Amino acid sequence: MIIVKLQGGLGNQMFQYAFGLSLSHKLNCRLYLDNAVFGQTDHDMALRNYELDIFSKDIELADEKQIGKFLRPGNLQRLLNKTGINNTTVYREKSLRFHSEVFTVKPPAYFEGFWQTEKYFNAERVRQAFRFNRPLNHQSAEIATEISQQVNPVSMHIRRGDYVSSKTTNELHGLCSINYYKKATTLINEQLADPHFYIFSDDPEWVGQNLLPCLKNATLVHHNPGADSWQDMALMNKCKHHIIANSSFSWWGAWLSAGNEKTVIAPKNWFAKPSAYFDDADIVPSNWIKLPND
Repeated sequence: MIIVKLQGGLGNQMFQYAFGLSLSHKLNCRLYLDNAVFGQTDHDMALRNYELDIFSKDIELADEKQIGKFLRPGNLQRLLNKTGINNTTVYREKSLRFHSEVFTVKPPAYFEGFWQTEKYFNAERVRQAFRFNRPLNHQSAEIATEISQQVNPVSMHIRRGDYVSSKTTNELHGLCSINYYKKATTLINEQLADPHFYIFSDDPEWVGQNLLPCLKNATLVHHNPGADSWQDMALMNKCKHHIIANSSFSWWGAWLSAGNEKTVIAPKNWFAKPSAYFDDADIVPSNWIKLPND
């Protein structure tokens, strides 16, 4: 078996599950997820909850005994680890770059990281796993119908929220500027006929004041707060084209959308302060367009 640690919000959990799903298939072993971190706080980081049950009720969660075998081994297990007999492996992600060596780790193993690149994925298996198992609410269903009737519906995600309110998160990620979104919409207008922008944001007031006046055809979607926020992602992936933020949430909204001819515009810099670990070189797929986000 392998265990993959979950952490972060929905988008991050999806990366971790996609990684585990693909890796367990490659290693031909059973997958368990460690969700023990949820309900805990760390300094001023946002409180997170387990959210993958919007996709499947059949995901297997590791229990305390299974996790302890790796993270809190008893005397016998420590001895076995030293001798190499029935040993367990704890593999921690070295950086956000793709590391092919994970596919050579022998189970049983415990994996901790974010795994934010499609290079780890079995794409077909991941797309099958990420099918929403809940119905859209009435308002979202109406917007989904409207999106299906547009010639070129374009999702646009403006992530602010904890990117503004949390000092730690702001220093790590920074914000995509209004200029980034203006350049992106200009490019979309040049390339596509009759685009209609569907804007998703955790700060609709800011969008209404700063972005909506600049757009000719746009709909601000802001009726899915809190536990319903997954519906924004479901609506994003119904659009044909995408302008994303430096956010795993909108990354998945774009990646899950169907069609090989889609245009996806992404910020050039995923992090405000890149480092040896926070290296964004493999996060944005090579066929997406990168624009400066300052």
